[in-house]
Amino acid sequence: MRRLPVLLLALLGACPVLGDAVDDAYLAGPFSFLSHDYFARFTSDPGAVASESEVALAPDWAIVVDVTAEPVTTLMAEHLAEFLKERMGLDLPIRREADASVAQGKALVLQVDGAAPLTNAFTISVAADRVVVRAGTPTALRDAVVNLVDHMGFRSAPVLALGESTTSARLDTRVGAVPWTGSCRDVVFQGNNAVILTPEIGSRAYAAARLHELSFSTAIPELAALQKPELLERLAQSAREARRYGLKTYLPLRMWDFYPADAPILTNHPELRGAEALYFLDQPPKGYLLCTEASLMRQYLQESIRGLFEAVPLDGVLIIIGGEEFQHCFMRPAGVSIGHTNCARCEPLGADAVVSNLCNALAAAAREANPEALVVAWPYSAAMFWSADDMQSGFIEKLMPGTALLTEIEKDGTVTKEGGVNKLIWDYSIDLIGPTDRAKRQIAACKARGIPVFLKSEPELAFEAPGLPYIPCLDRWYDRAEALAASGADGAWVFPWFQPCYGATSAEVYKYAAWSPAPGKEPVLAALAQRIAGKDAAPLLRQAWASVSEAIAWSPEQPPYFSGPYYLGPAHPMFANPDVPLPDCFKRNGKLSIHVLRDARGDDVRGSAETFGRYYRKMEEALKRAVDALDAARPLVPPRCMPTFRAEESPARWFYHVARSHANFYASARHREFLRTFAASSMHSPEELTEAQLQYEQWRAVLADEKANTIAAIPVVEQDPRLDFRNGAGKSLAPAVELMRAKLDMLDHELDDYLPALARRCGIET
Repeated sequence: MRRLPVLLLALLGACPVLGDAVDDAYLAGPFSFLSHDYFARFTSDPGAVASESEVALAPDWAIVVDVTAEPVTTLMAEHLAEFLKERMGLDLPIRREADASVAQGKALVLQVDGAAPLTNAFTISVAADRVVVRAGTPTALRDAVVNLVDHMGFRSAPVLALGESTTSARLDTRVGAVPWTGSCRDVVFQGNNAVILTPEIGSRAYAAARLHELSFSTAIPELAALQKPELLERLAQSAREARRYGLKTYLPLRMWDFYPADAPILTNHPELRGAEALYFLDQPPKGYLLCTEASLMRQYLQESIRGLFEAVPLDGVLIIIGGEEFQHCFMRPAGVSIGHTNCARCEPLGADAVVSNLCNALAAAAREANPEALVVAWPYSAAMFWSADDMQSGFIEKLMPGTALLTEIEKDGTVTKEGGVNKLIWDYSIDLIGPTDRAKRQIAACKARGIPVFLKSEPELAFEAPGLPYIPCLDRWYDRAEALAASGADGAWVFPWFQPCYGATSAEVYKYAAWSPAPGKEPVLAALAQRIAGKDAAPLLRQAWASVSEAIAWSPEQPPYFSGPYYLGPAHPMFANPDVPLPDCFKRNGKLSIHVLRDARGDDVRGSAETFGRYYRKMEEALKRAVDALDAARPLVPPRCMPTFRAEESPARWFYHVARSHANFYASARHREFLRTFAASSMHSPEELTEAQLQYEQWRAVLADEKANTIAAIPVVEQDPRLDFRNGAGKSLAPAVELMRAKLDMLDHELDDYLPALARRCGIET
């Protein structure tokens, strides 16, 4: 049976921004610069010298733009000057001239050329005394400046290769998110031309906005009373800031509310009552949804969307219409099978009609305000709830102009591995690069209908290690970037949903494959490694990335969200004695408590304990090779590169400790099961006693290794606030170090007291 994902509902649309204490801890940490200031990842190499095939910009150069240049061109010229001054130590003036192309002296010219053949391409010509950057549109010229910064950033000097090159976009739409504490400038230099909006630019949370809070409609007074004009104004300000950079703007929207039968909205407007529905599948019905086929509800929705697009400069909205987020009467109805509903109005119409009617109505309303607007429908897990097939073909067939489809590049695929392991990719992964057959079929179906289609990829999160700010498996992240660019989709949505955008290298690497000609994986990763760690240490950092990428291939499963040792890692108790009381610091309150410590007793060993245990040991071995390479690299890293190197080093080290804990967890569970069963029986042969003695000694060695692993991991998490669970789903847990010290106390008791007592019951030597 397929595992049903629960998409951390409280995080999607209902997650509050974390408190000031967490923000302060992150901001005070050594790696917040990556999300706060994109340029801070670049350094200047004082020993860099231009070769015969290069030109070095110097103080006698100037940046030149036309006096009639669009504001975005002027803005990008200012950012280029800012980059050169702050990161390359070169202070160049900006000159505005009637015709920048005939500027006198040494000049770096930024010019929109109406004769350029492509609107999504740019040309950079580099000569000894002139660099000319031309593009057909201001937004393409914006992208050219990003390209210039990347080249000089890789070179760690204001040096460019002589010659001319033309670069064109492989992906028309590249949607990103503003990094935590960052700005729209960071979105642009991360390679995006569109942004996911939130009311507060640079906020930590990327939860969907509630439609009724942004609505102008008075059609349903009970919903009109919930409007928040101040929220709408903040959103409009965020959108206007994005527009300064020529970014397209997309807003995630949420409307998923449950009402008891006697709620005023239903007693005053009985025609609104839709399906009786569930929130979590293992709970009683939560209440009634508002039926989107009711004429009054349709009026409210259309007025709300039209008013939203009139008030905010939006290019589109994103709605999840699969198993949560934007309601319809086939969204988790109670007491019916998949594809049916208990709403008498909607059941005869069928799921494909009802859900497509919703999307089409919203699109028509949006296009009254913006003729190019898109309502992007994301059928996340629709096959689990209402869709007749896994690709939603019937739904796609009914979509009309103004709608688009977003789908995941890897979800619901399976990776087959040796030993009979079939790893279901039920959510975000970097093991399966993609696109899956399902995604390919969805792309083809949308192309046949003329409906835009986009692929979603998390930029930093993969559930092979969800407790990391990102998994430093750059080989795999580049492969994902290439797969997105070559997929045939109209664009890529590379934005975080579960955690903040930390501005990690994986989020950056997507852009390098999004352009043609693409430089290729090896040149990009070699250049990235050198920029991050310096010339001498770069090959070792590159080796570490390859070893982490290899470790992912040994990941045997995607366990439940944020639970067990794959998430808590060296903070997770071993529970050699399953009856020991759980220390208070591991207890938490709130909706998501089950997600963190559901497996705390160590009973949830999935699959074959022997096979999975072997896989986690293989992960540990590969990650140990990565850590060894980082140890060898560290003395070779120049001081100017140490902050960026440490930002790469920290997640890899923590991942090693996590995999080591997970392998020990599986081994401990096997030994515990054997010895507790052995102790419960009374008659033992000499051979059985010998085996029990061996199991006991191996178990002690496992727990001793886990003690050493935990002790070694404490300074890693102490030095990187990104690794503390309170920055993720475990926000109500105690600090990671407190959990680890409590675990060490438990291990001491298990090693010194519990295991010897168990050995005596077994009749074996301690």
